[in-house]
This record gives sequence, structure tokens and C-alpha cells, in this order.
Amino acid sequence: MGRKIDRISEENTVVAVGPVMFGSDHFPVIAGPCAVESQAQINAVAEAVSQAGASALRAAVVPTGASAYAFGGRGTQGVAWLVEAGRRSGLPVITQVNEPQHVEDWSHLVDMIEIGSSNMQNFELLRIVGQSKVPVLLKRASSATIDEWLWAAEYVLAEGNDQVVLVERGIRTFGESPTLDLTSVAIVKERSHLPVLALPSHAVASRTLVGKLTLAAHGVGADGVIVEVHPDPDSALANPENQIGFVEFAELMHELGVTRLRTGIDAIDYELVDLLARRQRLALKIGQAKAERGAPVRSPDREAELIERVRLQAAELGYAEDIVEEIYGLILEASRRAQEQLRNQP
Repeated sequence: MGRKIDRISEENTVVAVGPVMFGSDHFPVIAGPCAVESQAQINAVAEAVSQAGASALRAAVVPTGASAYAFGGRGTQGVAWLVEAGRRSGLPVITQVNEPQHVEDWSHLVDMIEIGSSNMQNFELLRIVGQSKVPVLLKRASSATIDEWLWAAEYVLAEGNDQVVLVERGIRTFGESPTLDLTSVAIVKERSHLPVLALPSHAVASRTLVGKLTLAAHGVGADGVIVEVHPDPDSALANPENQIGFVEFAELMHELGVTRLRTGIDAIDYELVDLLARRQRLALKIGQAKAERGAPVRSPDREAELIERVRLQAAELGYAEDIVEEIYGLILEASRRAQEQLRNQP
């Protein structure tokens, strides 16, 4: 029995897909064409999105279109092309499965499998995917409630596979195209421990809005996005209106990059303060022990040893040794002050 999806603690699930950590990394971007059309096409996309900073390569090989006459994909041959393109570009690969045989044939070849919105409530497929133990992207169906979406994920988790990433890809409203439900991203982040991505490409019938919705998804706390990219979107065999070109993707990543880097710095700053507070708590315990045995607060030899050690570490990591020494001087001073205050308490 897997872990239930409802949040019962503050511990979030981190889904590892190759070197990418969904739920931990700062806003990873999955990119690739809607469908693998040819070896040349997927190779070109893989190279372009990798150079622009994408975290993973995604493309369908058996796309599910609204029409029976839509492009049917390249099947197993497409998987081979996709995997090779991923290896060449250094990106983990993701593809969609539509039936149990696809799971059996492809799950050992790719790094992550995707359940499309039309299969969100294909419970037999969900159980088989859960048994495969391969990381899963689970897209929300266009008419599904949040509860139905979460319960679909339970079918995967119940088989012992908690490596599930939820994907909001647009819901049916009064317009002709789906509407990206960013509210659901925020709600599910509160209700579930699973990572939640957004798929702006399928939420609008206009590629000019993909970038704006990507930035909006970041703003509401999504754990990443999926962006569909094609060498020549107008000639794409599947969903040409949803895909952006290489130049547009590079510009989006550049614009998003500032936000991603700032978010990363903010996270590191938070961690630094947390570590300083934890260090202070340990120092007070040591100070209490010193006070009980009548030892002085300051230990010059110990402090000199510590400063020397952190200077050596700074040199190894390419950071300024004098700045590290100054920082640790302040940290030690704060520690001594806290220990003195502890001793002076009645």
C-alpha cells in the first residue's frame, strides 16, 4: 500500500527523474514537441531546449487527438528516437502511454511515463503504471474536479508508487479552448504532498500566451511547467497552435531564468538562516555544559581551529577566505553573547 495523497504532514514528496528533483529543484521546465514526428525533428528540439536550460525532454509517440484522423504518432520507433535524443542532449526523457502494453514495452526505456488527460480515470492503466514503479506524470482531465484528479492519483499510489507528479493542463469552461486553472495548483499544493506542474501549452489556442501563463504558474507556486516546442510550429503534425519555436522558448527561459535564480537565492538564504539558528541552539547546549562544570565561555584554541578549517574549505570551493573568516567571527561572537546571557539568567 502506497502513501495516501492527502497531506498528513508537512513532508513533501520529491520525485526523482534522472538528475531532476520535482518538488525540490527550483521550477524545472519540461520541454519538447507535442509529438515525435521524425528523428531529425526530435534531435533538433532536444538540442535546442537543452541549450536553453530545459530540465527534461518530453514528447508523445502515440498522441491522443480530438479527431480520428489526427496524426497517430510513431509508436515504438518514436520511443527509440526520443531516448536517443535525450541521451545526446543529456536530458531525461518522458513519453505518454495509452494502454497497458505501452507500459510493458516502454517503461524500462524512458525515465518517466505520462498519463494523458483522456486516461486520467483509466483505472486499470493507473494500477499498471503504479506497479511499474516508474515516475509518473498524471494530467488532469479537462472536466475533472480536483477531488477526481487526486483520487486518480490514489490508484497509482495504492500500488506502492509514490513517484507521481500532478499536471494541471486546462479545464473546460465557456470558451472554445481550455482554461489553465491556476487556482487548482495552489489548492492541490495545500492538500497534497505531491509536486504539481502546469502545462500552459494546452490551456490556450494561442502560442503567444504560453510565456505569460508560464510566469503566472511560477507565481502561484507550481513546481515547474511543461512547454511544447517545435522547430516550425506552423508545420507541426499535432497541435501546431499550442507549440512555440526555438527562439520563443529561449526568450522565455531567459525571462524565467531571472525568476528561477532569484527563487534559488531566496531558498538558500532561508536555509542559511535556519542553519544559523540550529547552530545557535547547539552552541547553547554546549554553553550550558560549560557552565555546569565551571569552564569559561570562550575557547580560543577551538575558535582558531574552526577558523582555519572554514578558511581551507572556502579555498577549496573558490570562495574568499577573508570573507568567510569575517562571517565566522560574527557567528562566534553571537554564540558567546548568547552563552553569556544564559549564564546571567537567574
